[in-house]
Amino acid sequence: LLVVVAILGILGTIAVQNVTENLKTANITAAQASVKSISEAVTSYYIKYHKLPNQLTQLTEGSDDNPPILEGGEGALIDPWDNEYKYELHGKRFVVISAGPDGEFGGEDDIRSDKSSKKKN
Repeated sequence: LLVVVAILGILGTIAVQNVTENLKTANITAAQASVKSISEAVTSYYIKYHKLPNQLTQLTEGSDDNPPILEGGEGALIDPWDNEYKYELHGKRFVVISAGPDGEFGGEDDIRSDKSSKKKN
Protein backbone atom coordinates (compact mmCIF):
# COMPACT_ATOMS: atom_id res chain seq x y z
CA LEU A 1 0.00 0.00 0.00
CA LEU A 2 2.86 2.39 0.81
CA VAL A 3 4.49 1.66 -2.56
CA VAL A 4 1.22 2.44 -4.37
CA VAL A 5 0.82 5.72 -2.46
CA ALA A 6 4.44 6.66 -3.26
CA ILE A 7 3.95 5.91 -6.98
CA LEU A 8 0.72 7.94 -7.04
CA GLY A 9 2.53 10.82 -5.32
CA ILE A 10 5.31 10.76 -7.91
CA LEU A 11 2.82 10.63 -10.79
CA GLY A 12 0.84 13.48 -9.24
CA THR A 13 3.95 15.63 -8.94
CA ILE A 14 4.85 15.00 -12.59
CA ALA A 15 1.29 15.83 -13.70
CA VAL A 16 1.23 19.11 -11.74
CA GLN A 17 4.58 20.17 -13.22
CA ASN A 18 3.37 19.43 -16.76
CA VAL A 19 0.09 21.29 -16.25
CA THR A 20 1.90 24.31 -14.79
CA GLU A 21 4.36 24.46 -17.68
CA ASN A 22 1.58 24.06 -20.26
CA LEU A 23 -0.45 26.83 -18.58
CA LYS A 24 2.57 29.17 -18.69
CA THR A 25 3.12 28.40 -22.38
CA ALA A 26 -0.59 28.88 -23.13
CA ASN A 27 -0.63 32.27 -21.39
CA ILE A 28 2.42 33.45 -23.32
CA THR A 29 0.87 32.31 -26.61
CA ALA A 30 -2.42 34.04 -25.72
CA ALA A 31 -0.59 37.28 -24.89
CA GLN A 32 1.35 37.14 -28.17
CA ALA A 33 -1.91 36.67 -30.09
CA SER A 34 -3.56 39.55 -28.21
CA VAL A 35 -0.62 41.88 -28.79
CA LYS A 36 -0.85 41.10 -32.51
CA SER A 37 -4.64 41.56 -32.52
CA ILE A 38 -4.44 44.89 -30.68
CA SER A 39 -1.68 46.07 -33.04
CA GLU A 40 -3.84 45.19 -36.03
CA ALA A 41 -6.75 47.07 -34.43
CA VAL A 42 -4.52 50.15 -33.99
CA THR A 43 -3.60 49.92 -37.67
CA SER A 44 -7.28 49.61 -38.60
CA TYR A 45 -8.06 52.66 -36.46
CA TYR A 46 -5.33 54.58 -38.28
CA ILE A 47 -6.71 53.57 -41.68
CA LYS A 48 -10.25 54.54 -40.67
CA TYR A 49 -9.55 57.84 -38.85
CA HIS A 50 -6.20 58.87 -40.38
CA LYS A 51 -4.61 59.14 -36.93
CA LEU A 52 -3.36 56.82 -34.23
CA PRO A 53 -5.49 56.43 -31.10
CA ASN A 54 -4.26 58.25 -28.00
CA GLN A 55 -5.13 55.26 -25.82
CA LEU A 56 -6.18 51.65 -26.36
CA THR A 57 -9.66 52.18 -24.92
CA GLN A 58 -10.54 54.10 -28.09
CA LEU A 59 -10.38 50.75 -29.92
CA THR A 60 -13.12 49.23 -27.76
CA GLU A 61 -15.48 52.20 -27.94
CA GLY A 62 -18.13 52.30 -30.61
CA SER A 63 -20.95 54.57 -31.59
CA ASP A 64 -24.32 54.16 -33.28
CA ASP A 65 -22.67 54.58 -36.67
CA ASN A 66 -19.40 52.77 -35.98
CA PRO A 67 -18.93 49.50 -34.11
CA PRO A 68 -15.80 49.13 -31.97
CA ILE A 69 -12.66 48.23 -33.88
CA LEU A 70 -11.61 45.76 -31.18
CA GLU A 71 -14.32 43.45 -29.85
CA GLY A 72 -14.40 42.33 -26.23
CA GLY A 73 -14.70 45.65 -24.44
CA GLU A 74 -12.21 46.55 -21.74
CA GLY A 75 -11.49 42.84 -21.19
CA ALA A 76 -9.75 42.72 -24.56
CA LEU A 77 -7.14 45.08 -23.13
CA ILE A 78 -6.18 42.84 -20.18
CA ASP A 79 -3.41 40.27 -20.60
CA PRO A 80 -3.58 36.66 -19.30
CA TRP A 81 -1.94 37.74 -16.03
CA ASP A 82 -4.67 40.36 -15.37
CA ASN A 83 -2.51 43.37 -16.26
CA GLU A 84 -3.44 46.07 -18.75
CA TYR A 85 -1.58 46.14 -22.04
CA LYS A 86 0.70 49.16 -22.35
CA TYR A 87 0.49 51.35 -25.44
CA GLU A 88 3.35 53.65 -26.39
CA LEU A 89 3.27 56.19 -29.20
CA HIS A 90 6.53 57.23 -30.82
CA GLY A 91 5.54 59.72 -33.51
CA LYS A 92 3.81 57.67 -36.19
CA ARG A 93 5.01 54.41 -34.66
CA PHE A 94 3.50 52.54 -31.77
CA VAL A 95 4.23 49.58 -29.53
CA VAL A 96 1.77 47.36 -27.66
CA ILE A 97 3.31 45.62 -24.65
CA SER A 98 2.28 42.94 -22.16
CA ALA A 99 4.28 42.93 -18.94
CA GLY A 100 4.50 39.14 -19.21
CA PRO A 101 4.41 36.57 -16.41
CA ASP A 102 6.24 38.75 -13.87
CA GLY A 103 3.73 41.60 -14.25
CA GLU A 104 6.47 44.24 -14.51
CA PHE A 105 7.22 46.25 -17.63
CA GLY A 106 10.79 46.46 -18.83
CA GLY A 107 11.83 42.87 -18.19
CA GLU A 108 13.02 40.16 -20.53
CA ASP A 109 9.63 38.44 -20.36
CA ASP A 110 7.73 41.42 -21.83
CA ILE A 111 5.73 40.57 -24.94
CA ARG A 112 6.01 43.42 -27.42
CA SER A 113 4.49 44.13 -30.80
CA ASP A 114 7.82 45.44 -32.10
CA LYS A 115 9.54 42.16 -31.25
CA SER A 116 6.89 39.84 -32.70
CA SER A 117 7.82 40.87 -36.25
CA LYS A 118 10.57 42.86 -37.92
CA LYS A 119 8.11 45.39 -39.32
CA LYS A 120 7.27 48.29 -37.01
CA ASN A 121 4.04 50.19 -37.47
